[in-house]
Amino acid sequence: MRQEKEARRTEEDRKRERHQLLASHLAFTVKFFKEKEGQPFSVAEFHRLICDVLDQVFRGDIKRLIINIPPGYGKTELAVVNFIARGFAINPRARFIHASYAEPLALDNSTKVKDVISLPGYQTHWPVQMRTDQNAKGLWRTTAGGHLRAAAAGQPITGFRAGILAEPGFTGALIIDDPLKPDDAASDATRKFINARWENTFKSRLAHEDVPVIVIMQRLHVDDFAAHLMEESGENWHLLKLPVLIDGEAEPLAGKVTLIPHGLPNGPLWEEKHTLEQIHVLQTAAHVYSGQYAQEPTVAGGNLFKADWLQEHDQPPKLRWRAIYVDTAQKTKERNDYTVFEHWGCGEDGKAYLLDLVRGRFEAPELESTALSLWARCKEMDANQYGVLRKMAVEDKVSGTGLIQGLRRKSIPVVAIQRDKDKLTRGLDAVPAVAAGLVSIPRNATWRKTLVSELLAFPDGSFDDQVDPFMDAVTEICGGTTNIWEAL
Repeated sequence: MRQEKEARRTEEDRKRERHQLLASHLAFTVKFFKEKEGQPFSVAEFHRLICDVLDQVFRGDIKRLIINIPPGYGKTELAVVNFIARGFAINPRARFIHASYAEPLALDNSTKVKDVISLPGYQTHWPVQMRTDQNAKGLWRTTAGGHLRAAAAGQPITGFRAGILAEPGFTGALIIDDPLKPDDAASDATRKFINARWENTFKSRLAHEDVPVIVIMQRLHVDDFAAHLMEESGENWHLLKLPVLIDGEAEPLAGKVTLIPHGLPNGPLWEEKHTLEQIHVLQTAAHVYSGQYAQEPTVAGGNLFKADWLQEHDQPPKLRWRAIYVDTAQKTKERNDYTVFEHWGCGEDGKAYLLDLVRGRFEAPELESTALSLWARCKEMDANQYGVLRKMAVEDKVSGTGLIQGLRRKSIPVVAIQRDKDKLTRGLDAVPAVAAGLVSIPRNATWRKTLVSELLAFPDGSFDDQVDPFMDAVTEICGGTTNIWEAL
C-alpha cells in the first residue's frame, strides 16, 4: 500500500512538473540547462521578459517576432535551442526550420537541441525519439513525423516546411538567429542577398501564414534583415528591443511594428555581463556600439548629418509661412522608394520647423487624394499662429509630373522643383543650417525614428526619400551654401 501511495505521489509530482514546464519557457530552460550544462542558468530580468514573449509565441498570440539584443546575452539558448526542444515536447510532430549566418552555427544549434531532448529528465516527461534513417546534423526527424532542418541563411532549404497545414495548436516555427555576420554588414551585395531571402525563400517555407517566425539578432546596419522585415515585408511584426544600456522605453515605431514594452529599470541590461564602466568602454567604438549594443545602427564614417545637430520641439513657435515639400517614388513595388510629403514652417526666429510627415507607396489616384487631404488639413491651421500655407513643392519628374498637373487642376498652388544638383551637393547645401541648430523636428512624432535613421545614413543609406524634401525645405527656409567647413 505504501509503495502504491509513493508511486501515485511520484506520478502526481511528475504531472505537476510536466505542466509547469509546458506552461513556462523560463521553467523549461532553467531545468534543462542545469541538467545539460551541470550549472544553473543565470537568470536576469530580461531573460524572464524574453521567456514571457516566447510563451506568447507558443500560445499563438505573437506570430512574427523580432528580438534585437547584444551578442552573448543568451538569445540562442532561449530562443533557438530550448524553444525548439520545448516545441517537440508540446508537439512531437512539430516541424522547424532554423537558419543562421554560418552553417556550422546552425548545425551546432541542431546538435544542442538533440542534446536537450536526449536528457533523462526530458525523456521522463516526453519520450521523443529520433528516426535513425535520417539523423544528420542538418536534418533529423522524430518518429512522430516532426523534423528540424538547420542551414545557413543563404543555403537552399527547398523541400521542407515550418509548421503543419490544417493542424490546430503549435506545429513548429521558422527561427532565424543572426542571419548576417558583422563582417558582411557593410557589403551591399551580401546584405541585400540575405534581405531578399525573406521574399524568395523563407516566407514560402511556412506551411501557412500563422506559423510563427522568430528572428533574433543584433542590429548591424540601417538596412539589415530586421530593418527589411519591419519596413519592407508588409508583415505585422512584434519587436522586443533590448539595448545593452536601458534608458527608458524605446520610442514607438511607424508602420506595422508593435513595440513590446520591456519595463526594465534604467541601467545596464545585464550587469553580470557588462557593468556601466565596461559599457562606457564599448561606447568608444561608436559605430559598433550603436548597432550591436544599442540596437540603433548608423552608417560607418562620412555621414553628413549628425543626430545631435537636430533640435526638437513639442509645439513650434510663431511661424511666418508654411509649405509642403514632396518627393514622389518612381514605382510602388515593395523594394522601390516611398513617396514622402513633409509639412514645414519658417519660424519668426529664422529656423525651419518640420510639422508633419506622410510616407507611403501610393498609386496615382491615391497619390493625388493623399496630397489633397494633407493640403486641406494643413490649410485649416490658424494662420495667425502658423503663418500662411504658401505652396506644395513637387519634383517635376515621373509620378511627380502627373501629381503637379492634377493638383493644378484642383487650384492648389503647386511649384515644380527642378533639381539640377546631385544628392551629395544638395546635402552639403543643407548641412550648415542643420549643424548650426536651425532645424527642428517634433519630439514625439511616430515617424521621427525612421527620418533620423535615414538622415544619419545619408548619402550611403538604402533609402533617401525622406531626406530629399528635408533638404529642399531646409535650403529654402534657412538658405544654403556648400561651404560646409565654416559651419562645423
